Amino acid sequence: MSDPRGQVSGHPGYTWGELLESLVEAHGSLTAVAWKLIEHASGDDVQSIERALRRLRGRGQLDGGVWGQRVLRVFGPPATVEARLRWMGLYHSPFNDLPLALCVDQLRVWDRPPVSASRARVWVQLGLASCALRERRYDDAAHHADQARAAQGPDAARLELALLDGYIASRRRLDDAIEPALDAAEALLGSVALSPDDGACFRARLADQRAYQRSKAGDHASAAALYAALPDADVHPFASYRRDAGRAYAAHRAGRRDDALSLARRAIDHAGDGGYTRLRAMGLMLLARITGDHEPLARARAIAARLDDAELAARASRLAAG
Repeated sequence: MSDPRGQVSGHPGYTWGELLESLVEAHGSLTAVAWKLIEHASGDDVQSIERALRRLRGRGQLDGGVWGQRVLRVFGPPATVEARLRWMGLYHSPFNDLPLALCVDQLRVWDRPPVSASRARVWVQLGLASCALRERRYDDAAHHADQARAAQGPDAARLELALLDGYIASRRRLDDAIEPALDAAEALLGSVALSPDDGACFRARLADQRAYQRSKAGDHASAAALYAALPDADVHPFASYRRDAGRAYAAHRAGRRDDALSLARRAIDHAGDGGYTRLRAMGLMLLARITGDHEPLARARAIAARLDDAELAARASRLAAG
């Protein structure tokens, strides 16, 4: 996954002025930027384009108009900005383990021009969809998914969207839509170029979603086989958590208590190593399920409360009741 730590500026969100500053830094001068644009601005000369860019520089986070669209079409946002947005939009990023209100505030800051007028807005919409799921607002999550779809983002965003579609369909009980979404994700996994980290995380997520559907249908052996088929190598903490948590649940179902406990504890360690607070809470719930002990469940419920995470809290409540 991309490292989000590259500093963009101290300004909340991102402005047209900052975008143009990065272009000037990359190309040497505003004139050079204007020359890059001139082939896309029929009938305009370099001086008039420079004047338009100076006006755009002062637009802050307002609509950039025609020239804003041209700048974004030719250059797009800087790589550092897109990396930060990508980090907020990927479900397997630790961003989604921050307190919910903080996640929403951060995404709203970025959901303004120039970002909201660029294709990079796909990551903001994916992030907002994940937040809506944490609040169990499934219709809102579907709306943000549709907004992400309209942005026509890169391959990783399309893969994220396919998994998101499958999860939303499952939560909305649209059974006929679940497998087509997961099939689309699987097809993308076999055809797009991904980093080793992202590849491992996406594969683990797809296996986890398919396994959930098979377990729900009573096919626990097939679900266990999906987790067993995941690579044993620890490429990324998120992927390792999904693998070992899935294997722990399968061992628990099979009555192999010692194996289940060992795998569940390993999963919790993976979550902690990656900074995944929500996954740690899920791991504690799994541990409580295996042991029948109230203490890990109480810890998981406390985490859900601190994160203001309705989805986590609902899972804990179901476990406590059942």
